[in-house]
Amino acid sequence: MKNAQFLLLHLLIALSAGSVTAEAAEPRIGSMLPPLTLEDVRGRSYKIPESVRGKVLVLHFWIVGCSSCKLEMPSMDQLYRIYRRKGLEILAVNVGQKKKVVQDFAGVLGVSYPLLIDAAGESVALYGAKNVPRTYLVDRKGVVRYRILGGVTPEMLKKLVLSLL
Repeated sequence: MKNAQFLLLHLLIALSAGSVTAEAAEPRIGSMLPPLTLEDVRGRSYKIPESVRGKVLVLHFWIVGCSSCKLEMPSMDQLYRIYRRKGLEILAVNVGQKKKVVQDFAGVLGVSYPLLIDAAGESVALYGAKNVPRTYLVDRKGVVRYRILGGVTPEMLKKLVLSLL
């Protein structure tokens, strides 16, 4: 009986340690972004967070076929066009899809901010981007200030961006 209790206790500890590790990989409010290098649809390389240091960053994770992503991304583009001269950067990371799929969708979508491709899914482990959309808003010092799980209205996104600009 004691062996069974001992094994059960170690199993619970191991399981909870595993879930803590998975949770710890996801950026938290108040933390810095983990480093990640990705290319956009044009082949330009972006090093996150180095490439956007000193700017307010909207880091948006998405996939082709996500209906709320398709609705959000044009409104993000309006924000980007208005506030990029004031230091706003938007990087939209496609998670797990091939470059050709993203390029074709980029042509239809027509946004002016960079669309990055993470075909290998590295961001899933680093940013917890398994479920999309997922959006992080990061201040000029590189600190995560807001995390949005799921869709966001254009009004709310604008309010959050302006609080950081």
